[in-house]
Amino acid sequence: MYNTDMNKIVFVGKNAGEKRENKYLEIIITNNEVHVIPPYSDFRLDGEDFLRVYIDQPVTPIKEDFYFYENITFIMFAAMQAEEFLKQEKGEAVLQALGNLLVNLVSFYADKKKYSPVVELVREDIAKNLSNPLYALEDYLKKLPLSYDYVRKLFQKETGATPRTYLENARMELAASILSSGVTNKYSNYSVSQVAEACGYLEPLYFSRVFKKHFGVSPSEYKQ
Repeated sequence: MYNTDMNKIVFVGKNAGEKRENKYLEIIITNNEVHVIPPYSDFRLDGEDFLRVYIDQPVTPIKEDFYFYENITFIMFAAMQAEEFLKQEKGEAVLQALGNLLVNLVSFYADKKKYSPVVELVREDIAKNLSNPLYALEDYLKKLPLSYDYVRKLFQKETGATPRTYLENARMELAASILSSGVTNKYSNYSVSQVAEACGYLEPLYFSRVFKKHFGVSPSEYKQ
C-alpha cells in the first residue's frame, strides 16, 4: 500500500524554529537559486530571509547538496501554496501532491547536474530500449554528432560503466525486479523465457548465463 507519509511537507516558512532537523529533505528558495540539502547532511545554509521547505521521508536518490537556477518562481509558488494549507491544518491530499511535485522537480535537476547532455541522451535511449531485443546501441552511438570514442569514454567516466555494460546492468536489474516481485501473467508466474524477452533477450539460455554471471545464481534460483 502506498505510504502517504512519503514526500510529506511538514514545514514551509522563513523561521524554521524547532522544525529544523536534519532528518528532512530541505529545499531553500532565494531570489536567485534553489538550494537542496538531503536528509542527514552536515551541510547547513544559514539565513533568516530564506524560504525553507522541509519534506519528511523523501523518495529521492539525492545524496549531496546542490543548487540550481531554473523554475524558481514556479517552485516558490508551490511552496507558498503548501504554506497556506499547513497554516489551515487541512488539505492533506494537496500537501501530498505538492510534496511529490517538489521532490520530483529537485530530483530532475539533480540528475541534470550529474550527467553531461550527451551522456544523458544515451542514458535516456537505453532506458527506452531495455525491452527491445533489436536495439542496436552501437549504431545509436555512431549516429551521434560526436566522436564514438569520445562519447564512450565520457559515458564511462560519468557513469562508471561503458554504454554496453550500462545497458546490460540495467537489463539485469529489470530482470531481478520482475523475478522478485511475484508478478504473474494471466495464467501463471512468468517463465524465464518470458522474463528474458521482457528484458530484451531473444535467447533464454544466453539470458540465464548473463544473469548468473551478474548475480551468482540462475534466474530460477533467484526467483525462489
